[in-house]
Amino acid sequence: MKRLHIIAGITVAALASGCSSDSASLEKPTTTSGATSGVGSKSTTTSPQSNCRQPDLERTVAYRIIEGANKNLTSLDVYSPPQACNSPVVMWVHGGGYIRGDKSNQIKDKAKLFNDQGWTLVSVNYRLSRPPKSQQANRNAQFPNHYDDVAASVAWVKSNIGKYGGDGSRIAILGHSAGADIVSNVTVNPAYLAEYNLKLATLTCAAPLDTEGFNKPVAGASDPDGEKVQWQSALGNNPNYLTETSATLNIKADIGIPPMLTVVRGSAQRQSIEQGFADALTAANIDVTVIDAKKLTHAQVSNRIGAANDSVITAPLVKFLTGCFQG
Repeated sequence: MKRLHIIAGITVAALASGCSSDSASLEKPTTTSGATSGVGSKSTTTSPQSNCRQPDLERTVAYRIIEGANKNLTSLDVYSPPQACNSPVVMWVHGGGYIRGDKSNQIKDKAKLFNDQGWTLVSVNYRLSRPPKSQQANRNAQFPNHYDDVAASVAWVKSNIGKYGGDGSRIAILGHSAGADIVSNVTVNPAYLAEYNLKLATLTCAAPLDTEGFNKPVAGASDPDGEKVQWQSALGNNPNYLTETSATLNIKADIGIPPMLTVVRGSAQRQSIEQGFADALTAANIDVTVIDAKKLTHAQVSNRIGAANDSVITAPLVKFLTGCFQG
């Protein structure tokens, strides 16, 4: 029987595992290279890879090329520990309501935190949708583009992270806000990864952090002018998006959904939705850890990860990931 773990504020003490804290990997990315052959065409044939970090690799890589799309929106940044060999991989998917945000946002503390553990961080961009009534160029993504992009980035990591010293058999995926909504869908619905001949079990564990998108019918019913407007802009081309993109409503047992960590915070409704996601995982016999983040704002759930003054989210997140990677 899987367990529901509930964690309230844990003081961060010594998180480092003895790995060097010299994150040369924190300099600003410069160049975007071409996508690895095959990933954009949904093929994941894996060639032999080195298990240790190779020299002179570009930080920013296009994990797929889509005609007419800004290449930056289908790129990722890799932050490897020095001398990384067989390093567990943490993927990060930014938030921004499906219409804004970037892989570089608030990433410095996260990169240092995960590199200090000896882990490789991969921060992912995905195509963005136009805000309501906007004609912004390069922001025209609709369902299922956002989910498909993140699934494509997982395929790239699985096939290519070895040359960065990463271990493609140990991948955790985290996301905040809209990124959490995307991550939760990619990790409970096998269809997205299946497009790249991957299974949900490709992911060692996942942490979708702070979204009402887990149950959009409940959230949208009382928030017609809030998040529902963003969801309509990004996902409304699917007439059934409210149910088909609500992770809680799509959780099933025995399909390979990985262990999860999430948070509970915000309004009573938000807390109920987030706890409902955890409860649905538990009912499907999936191990889940819940962090009591009521002391944090929505933004702090992301920007406190790795922050020196954090006493709520960093330590339990590192503990959760450590258990996943060691398991």
